[in-house]
Amino acid sequence: MKNVLKITALSLSLALASGFAAADENIAFINAGYLFQNHPDRQAIADQLDAELKPTVDQLAASKKDIDGKIVEARKKVEAKVAELQKDAPRLRQAEIQKREEEINKLGASEDAEITKLMQEHDKKVQEFQAESDKRQTEARAKLLESIQVATNNLAKAKGYTYVLDANSVVFAVDGKDITEEVLKSIPATVKAQEKK
Repeated sequence: MKNVLKITALSLSLALASGFAAADENIAFINAGYLFQNHPDRQAIADQLDAELKPTVDQLAASKKDIDGKIVEARKKVEAKVAELQKDAPRLRQAEIQKREEEINKLGASEDAEITKLMQEHDKKVQEFQAESDKRQTEARAKLLESIQVATNNLAKAKGYTYVLDANSVVFAVDGKDITEEVLKSIPATVKAQEKK
């Protein structure tokens, strides 16, 4: 009986202690997606990245246009030779026709090989650019997220919050525990927007 009484008293004291510990918790939440979308530096960083990457984008577009022009030229060359052969065929012997057909096939193969090489080089440059662009965007995103984290941590410490959760993981919250706008206001704008020309 004494053991049951001791265990009951111990259980009751643990329950009360955990209740008091939970009462000491001060939990708030933020909407991280909203903070990211409305970050004071987000648009300036996006514009800066666009400006830095635009020359390469323009260069790649010009290269693609040049390749397309070469494809059209190659096709015209081959078609001109075929038309010339068709025009001359009635006057030529079979051996001469065969010889010219072989020359046309060689010309077509040579043009195709040159264009294929140009396209492969272009595709490689596009892949390298895409990788660099992705890397730069990831770095920029990390920088924004880090500033959100720092602002959230500073506000949580200043307001005495023990936990700050993302709104997507909160099922229920009391009014006044959403500190998203407070965090947004505390994020300093560090990047100057580039002037539009």
